[in-house]
Amino acid sequence: MKQQVLKVVSKADLQEARDIAEREYMARPEHYGSYFTGEFDKYGNVPSKFFRGPLVEFKVYGVEAVIDLVIEKQSQGWKRSDIAINNDTSNVYVVHLIKSDELIQADLKEEFKEAEAALRARVEKSNEALIANTVAQRKAQVLKEREEAARAADEALEAELEAEVRAALKGGK
Repeated sequence: MKQQVLKVVSKADLQEARDIAEREYMARPEHYGSYFTGEFDKYGNVPSKFFRGPLVEFKVYGVEAVIDLVIEKQSQGWKRSDIAINNDTSNVYVVHLIKSDELIQADLKEEFKEAEAALRARVEKSNEALIANTVAQRKAQVLKEREEAARAADEALEAELEAEVRAALKGGK
Protein backbone atom coordinates (compact mmCIF):
# COMPACT_ATOMS: atom_id res chain seq x y z
CA MET A 1 0.00 0.00 0.00
CA LYS A 2 1.31 3.42 -0.98
CA GLN A 3 2.18 5.62 1.98
CA GLN A 4 0.31 8.92 1.97
CA VAL A 5 0.69 11.77 4.42
CA LEU A 6 -1.84 14.23 5.71
CA LYS A 7 -1.73 17.74 4.26
CA VAL A 8 -0.71 20.59 6.50
CA VAL A 9 -1.29 24.27 5.89
CA SER A 10 1.99 25.87 4.86
CA LYS A 11 2.99 29.52 4.83
CA ALA A 12 2.83 29.46 1.03
CA ASP A 13 -0.75 28.14 1.17
CA LEU A 14 -1.70 30.86 3.63
CA GLN A 15 -0.09 33.55 1.47
CA GLU A 16 -1.87 32.28 -1.63
CA ALA A 17 -5.22 32.32 0.22
CA ARG A 18 -4.53 35.87 1.40
CA ASP A 19 -3.59 37.01 -2.10
CA ILE A 20 -6.79 35.57 -3.53
CA ALA A 21 -8.88 37.12 -0.74
CA GLU A 22 -7.27 40.53 -1.33
CA ARG A 23 -7.82 40.35 -5.11
CA GLU A 24 -11.47 39.39 -4.62
CA TYR A 25 -11.98 42.12 -2.02
CA MET A 26 -10.48 44.86 -4.17
CA ALA A 27 -12.58 43.82 -7.20
CA ARG A 28 -16.04 43.97 -5.63
CA PRO A 29 -18.34 46.59 -4.19
CA GLU A 30 -19.61 46.20 -0.66
CA HIS A 31 -23.01 44.51 -0.80
CA TYR A 32 -25.29 41.71 0.32
CA GLY A 33 -25.47 38.93 -2.21
CA SER A 34 -26.25 35.26 -2.71
CA TYR A 35 -23.73 32.93 -1.13
CA PHE A 36 -23.60 29.78 -3.22
CA THR A 37 -22.39 27.21 -0.70
CA GLY A 38 -24.72 24.49 -1.91
CA GLU A 39 -26.59 24.61 1.39
CA PHE A 40 -30.10 25.92 0.99
CA ASP A 41 -32.28 27.08 3.87
CA LYS A 42 -35.42 25.22 4.87
CA TYR A 43 -37.41 27.07 2.20
CA GLY A 44 -35.00 26.18 -0.60
CA ASN A 45 -33.46 29.65 -0.83
CA VAL A 46 -29.79 30.35 -1.39
CA PRO A 47 -28.40 32.05 1.73
CA SER A 48 -27.21 35.64 1.50
CA LYS A 49 -23.92 36.97 2.79
CA PHE A 50 -22.41 40.39 3.37
CA PHE A 51 -19.51 40.86 0.98
CA ARG A 52 -16.94 43.44 1.98
CA GLY A 53 -15.40 45.68 -0.65
CA PRO A 54 -13.66 49.02 -0.93
CA LEU A 55 -16.45 50.61 -3.01
CA VAL A 56 -19.55 51.69 -1.06
CA GLU A 57 -22.81 52.93 -2.53
CA PHE A 58 -24.75 55.67 -0.75
CA LYS A 59 -28.27 56.85 -1.58
CA VAL A 60 -29.01 60.37 -0.46
CA TYR A 61 -31.96 62.72 -0.88
CA GLY A 62 -31.17 66.07 -2.43
CA VAL A 63 -28.17 67.84 -3.85
CA GLU A 64 -27.24 69.36 -0.50
CA ALA A 65 -27.10 65.88 1.03
CA VAL A 66 -24.73 64.77 -1.75
CA ILE A 67 -22.41 67.67 -1.02
CA ASP A 68 -22.57 67.06 2.74
CA LEU A 69 -21.87 63.35 2.27
CA VAL A 70 -18.87 63.92 -0.01
CA ILE A 71 -17.38 66.56 2.32
CA GLU A 72 -17.92 64.40 5.41
CA LYS A 73 -16.49 61.24 3.87
CA GLN A 74 -13.49 63.00 2.32
CA SER A 75 -12.66 64.49 5.73
CA GLN A 76 -12.63 60.89 7.03
CA GLY A 77 -10.16 59.79 4.35
CA TRP A 78 -12.62 58.37 1.80
CA LYS A 79 -11.93 58.92 -1.90
CA ARG A 80 -14.11 59.62 -4.91
CA SER A 81 -14.66 56.70 -7.24
CA ASP A 82 -14.68 56.71 -11.02
CA ILE A 83 -18.42 56.04 -11.03
CA ALA A 84 -20.37 59.21 -11.68
CA ILE A 85 -23.04 60.40 -9.29
CA ASN A 86 -26.37 59.60 -10.83
CA ASN A 87 -29.99 60.33 -10.16
CA ASP A 88 -31.81 57.11 -9.23
CA THR A 89 -35.29 58.57 -8.95
CA SER A 90 -36.51 62.08 -8.43
CA ASN A 91 -34.40 63.74 -5.75
CA VAL A 92 -32.55 60.47 -4.88
CA TYR A 93 -28.87 60.44 -5.80
CA VAL A 94 -26.54 57.43 -5.85
CA VAL A 95 -22.97 58.22 -4.80
CA HIS A 96 -20.11 55.70 -4.90
CA LEU A 97 -17.11 56.33 -2.66
CA ILE A 98 -13.97 54.33 -1.86
CA LYS A 99 -13.24 53.60 1.77
CA SER A 100 -10.27 55.09 3.58
CA ASP A 101 -7.05 53.09 3.72
CA GLU A 102 -7.59 52.32 7.43
CA LEU A 103 -11.04 50.85 6.76
CA ILE A 104 -9.70 48.85 3.82
CA GLN A 105 -6.91 47.40 5.98
CA ALA A 106 -9.42 46.52 8.74
CA ASP A 107 -11.65 44.81 6.17
CA LEU A 108 -8.67 42.94 4.73
CA LYS A 109 -7.80 41.60 8.20
CA GLU A 110 -11.29 40.11 8.42
CA GLU A 111 -11.06 38.78 4.87
CA PHE A 112 -7.72 37.15 5.72
CA LYS A 113 -9.20 35.49 8.82
CA GLU A 114 -12.10 34.11 6.79
CA ALA A 115 -9.79 32.92 3.99
CA GLU A 116 -7.49 31.19 6.49
CA ALA A 117 -10.43 29.52 8.23
CA ALA A 118 -11.82 28.34 4.87
CA LEU A 119 -8.39 27.01 3.84
CA ARG A 120 -7.98 25.14 7.12
CA ALA A 121 -11.49 23.69 6.77
CA ARG A 122 -10.74 22.50 3.21
CA VAL A 123 -7.46 20.90 4.32
CA GLU A 124 -9.18 19.23 7.30
CA LYS A 125 -11.96 17.92 5.04
CA SER A 126 -9.36 16.60 2.58
CA ASN A 127 -7.41 14.93 5.39
CA GLU A 128 -10.57 13.31 6.78
CA ALA A 129 -11.42 11.97 3.31
CA LEU A 130 -7.86 10.60 2.97
CA ILE A 131 -8.12 8.92 6.39
CA ALA A 132 -11.50 7.39 5.56
CA ASN A 133 -10.22 6.14 2.19
CA THR A 134 -7.06 4.66 3.74
CA VAL A 135 -9.09 2.94 6.48
CA ALA A 136 -11.43 1.45 3.86
CA GLN A 137 -8.49 0.19 1.78
CA ARG A 138 -6.74 -1.28 4.82
CA LYS A 139 -9.95 -2.92 6.01
CA ALA A 140 -10.47 -4.53 2.59
CA GLN A 141 -6.85 -5.75 2.62
CA VAL A 142 -7.16 -7.23 6.15
CA LEU A 143 -10.46 -8.92 5.29
CA LYS A 144 -8.90 -10.40 2.14
CA GLU A 145 -5.91 -11.69 4.17
CA ARG A 146 -8.24 -13.18 6.77
CA GLU A 147 -10.33 -14.83 4.07
CA GLU A 148 -7.21 -16.33 2.46
CA ALA A 149 -5.96 -17.52 5.85
CA ALA A 150 -9.36 -19.07 6.64
CA ARG A 151 -9.42 -20.77 3.23
CA ALA A 152 -5.88 -22.15 3.76
CA ALA A 153 -6.80 -23.36 7.27
CA ASP A 154 -9.96 -24.99 5.89
CA GLU A 155 -7.97 -26.77 3.15
CA ALA A 156 -5.36 -27.92 5.69
CA LEU A 157 -8.08 -29.25 8.02
CA GLU A 158 -9.79 -31.04 5.14
CA ALA A 159 -6.48 -32.63 4.05
CA GLU A 160 -5.71 -33.68 7.67
CA LEU A 161 -9.15 -35.19 8.14
CA GLU A 162 -8.94 -36.98 4.80
CA ALA A 163 -5.56 -38.44 5.75
CA GLU A 164 -6.92 -39.48 9.14
CA VAL A 165 -10.01 -41.11 7.61
CA ARG A 166 -7.89 -42.92 4.98
CA ALA A 167 -5.54 -44.22 7.66
CA ALA A 168 -8.45 -45.37 9.80
CA LEU A 169 -10.23 -47.06 6.92
CA LYS A 170 -7.04 -48.77 5.64
CA GLY A 171 -6.25 -49.96 9.13
CA GLY A 172 -9.73 -51.39 9.52
CA LYS A 173 -9.40 -53.87 6.62
